[in-house]
Amino acid sequence: MPDLQVDVVLSGIWQMTSTVIVSDRSCLVVDPGYFPRELADLATRIPKRVTVEALCFTHSHWDHVVGHGIFPAVPVYASSVLACSVAEGGALAVKGMAKAREFDSGWYIERPWGYAWPQDLRGLDDGGWFNVGDLDIEAFLIPGHAADCMAIRVENHLLVGDYLSPCEIPFVDNLADYRRTLLRLLSLIAPAVDTVIPGHGPKLSAADARRIVREDLGYLDGIARCAERNDTAAALNLSLPRAADVAGMRDHHAENCRKAGIARTGASGG
Repeated sequence: MPDLQVDVVLSGIWQMTSTVIVSDRSCLVVDPGYFPRELADLATRIPKRVTVEALCFTHSHWDHVVGHGIFPAVPVYASSVLACSVAEGGALAVKGMAKAREFDSGWYIERPWGYAWPQDLRGLDDGGWFNVGDLDIEAFLIPGHAADCMAIRVENHLLVGDYLSPCEIPFVDNLADYRRTLLRLLSLIAPAVDTVIPGHGPKLSAADARRIVREDLGYLDGIARCAERNDTAAALNLSLPRAADVAGMRDHHAENCRKAGIARTGASGG
């Protein structure tokens, strides 16, 4: 196994994670973000002898993609779903950068490299591989939070994007897909994986990640049972799996219920 240095850096916004993985003289950066000063600091964490050979996006949501310009002319890997959307000017691609521009404008954030998708964006299918130095990196397509979500396995680390966050509840795009993805993640967190890195919040041990999977399965199953009974009141009053005291989580829960077809009010997902 190559000697890895894995640095998980939390942003000041939503504890979004940017992960720097160094092996010998090669480096992979996953979801570089978010604020320009944070990105400048992220770049300084990479040793001078090391070359950033690739970036990776776990999904198209704006906080995970807009920082790539700090590493210009570096190839970027993403799911084939996202790569196709970017190539075709599809809704996922348009929304991702439009939301970034809107957020930055509202907070007077200047982003010198602008809001274009990377020119060298390489799509990966489920089970696809790419290499960074001596690292073989495997990709898994995991829809549910968004249609284009992708996890990657790097040696004994599994990076899962916006799943299994210890600081927020599931933000659901498609409930059935999300549930299937949780079951798949449970199988991927196998004995060979001892560290799981979510898109928001600190890294997890495999045991903690499995616990969150089970919590989230129970939460989604509760929503599904309420949907079967068309019981909006019961759905909205379900206990949250965690982060119940975090502002906005009840609104996100209402949005999850709405997407299951049982509630008509709530906040937009993150």
